[in-house]
Amino acid sequence: MKAAHPWRPGELVDFTDADAPSGYAAAFRLAAGGVHLSRGRLAANDGVELGAAQLTIAVVESGAFDFEWRAGGGLTSAPLLPNSALIAPPGRPCCCRWAARPTILAVAFEGGFIGKRRTETGVRGHHEIAFRCGLRDPEIDAIIAKLRLELEFGGWSGPLYLESLGVFLAVHLLRNYAGAKPPRTRGTGLDARRLRDVVEYIEAHLGEEVTLDDLAGVSGLSAHHFASAFRTSAGVAPHRYLLERRMARACDLLAKSQATVTTVAHALGFSSHGHFSETFRRFVGVTPSEYKSQSR
Repeated sequence: MKAAHPWRPGELVDFTDADAPSGYAAAFRLAAGGVHLSRGRLAANDGVELGAAQLTIAVVESGAFDFEWRAGGGLTSAPLLPNSALIAPPGRPCCCRWAARPTILAVAFEGGFIGKRRTETGVRGHHEIAFRCGLRDPEIDAIIAKLRLELEFGGWSGPLYLESLGVFLAVHLLRNYAGAKPPRTRGTGLDARRLRDVVEYIEAHLGEEVTLDDLAGVSGLSAHHFASAFRTSAGVAPHRYLLERRMARACDLLAKSQATVTTVAHALGFSSHGHFSETFRRFVGVTPSEYKSQSR
């Protein structure tokens, strides 16, 4: 078994430098105008204090994993789900722990780039963006989906498009997360064990019909209580999460196998090629056929 990267206490991961030694191994990279986009795997961390050298937003691309961090003097532990985001302010290491080797999509912003966006938005320098974990934000989701497609297709829309997406994302972060307190949680979410059980059930049944009652049964709650609690914990409704995971599996199958679009559609529980193609286009941004032909 390969040993985990020996993280150094207080280490700041440089997501802009492909040659910098770190526990982040990036397989794909794009950069334009101070915006650095990459996808790679993180080494496990057994409690070492870590941070990012640049303002970075990292989105979970692999399966759910347990994540533990210290904030405000207290220790918090929760599963990080696929598509959830972590915001790391520059130069601010945080005590954290995880045993998995997750794949993430990271967007890192050079200091000068963020400085220009601060001037444009009027957000003063002392209003810093704080560490956030397990974040789901529809605006961030939409921008990340476009960035993910750029990375998959090798920057097919050109550097100006990548930089423009970076501007939109940075401005959104500055306007909504700089100097702001974390939003209050509405209602009570699922505890870590129930949430883990539900997401594992979903992963094991992506090709089958999954009902709200099925998921509520796994959690041991009523359907109404479960739907509300899951949304509080995951940031999206159960049906949205299920479709996201099906589309992620579809991307993997289309890019890495010889399976036809129709075969993938049926494998993921879609009754027709047309329904699958429309759902895929809505979530990914291109049709399944286009994705398969362009994937690297």
